[in-house]
Amino acid sequence: MSATTPRLAIVMSHAQRSMGGAMREAVLARALTAQGMETRIFRLHGGEATEEETVLEGAVRATFCPADNPQDIPHRQVSAALKAELRAFAPGVVLYKGLGYRVNADTQAAMEPGTRCGFIVGGGVTDPLLPQASLVLGEYREQLVQHFRALFRAGQALVLPKYLDLAAAGDGRPVPLEEAACDIINVGNFGDDRKNQKALVPFAARHRVMLVGGGTGLRDFRRAVPGRLRPNITYTGRLPQAEVFAALRRARVMVHTSSMDGLPRATVEAMACGVPVVAYRSTIQGGIPHGAAGLLVAEAALPHAVEMLLADDELRIRMGQQARRHVDRHHGVPAIEAAAVEVLKLLG
Repeated sequence: MSATTPRLAIVMSHAQRSMGGAMREAVLARALTAQGMETRIFRLHGGEATEEETVLEGAVRATFCPADNPQDIPHRQVSAALKAELRAFAPGVVLYKGLGYRVNADTQAAMEPGTRCGFIVGGGVTDPLLPQASLVLGEYREQLVQHFRALFRAGQALVLPKYLDLAAAGDGRPVPLEEAACDIINVGNFGDDRKNQKALVPFAARHRVMLVGGGTGLRDFRRAVPGRLRPNITYTGRLPQAEVFAALRRARVMVHTSSMDGLPRATVEAMACGVPVVAYRSTIQGGIPHGAAGLLVAEAALPHAVEMLLADDELRIRMGQQARRHVDRHHGVPAIEAAAVEVLKLLG
């Protein structure tokens, strides 16, 4: 592209030497570039040198810059190399994926005057740079209204759909009762108390529970489960994505017990597989159509909601079908590409 082509940088604020979990941003970058906005992705990592790779068959360039303080937690890491790479790229806009990271304000302060900034919401909803933001891309409308009201009212807040491979998810047919491998499934790593998998243990008194995920806390979690409930709980450990989809396709209901989250990709993947999702309304205020694709309930109402859905298989199947239709309409590559058009309009 020519030197006059407008440029946008996406900074993945969480340090990691991988594009894993960043395919949504890669698809967005590809779509923006195809429409005339040269877009690259930048990320910190724990190595000693700046490294580059391309994704989506060479369509998107990603630059990994060494952190100055890799010994610190990702939220506190910064990088002089990142600032140098960004200044050389000279974007007119920098989008930071993730709020509350020190690298955001540290990097933006080093940019040329007049460089605009924005955010892609990835959980946290506060950041010192927010008053300067020209754009926020959130996970669902209710989140934007609640946490980014001024930007939403100004037309500077949009929903960015989730990335998922719908073909890999399958046809979205809810599993028949007689073919189900489990009644309740949960996807999430162990070791973070906010994931709150302990809330799922009582369901094992009456139902088959499958817990997908690994992590440092898994061993202690298993030990804490009462012996009489252990036969009804299956632990898969960490699974490749294809196997996660396979497990979801054979589950009747996803119960997402996290006490702090945005709209986790696992919940969207479950809906894509025809699995209705039950979650805390205090954690997820939208993105899962309540009463249609799942149930968003008060914490005290979770057991009743789950039991009601498992007792009424016609309702479960109907919700699962609507869940897949919701994902078809609102998520995946075409939806991200459509969002890119709106981003360009907003940025002018």
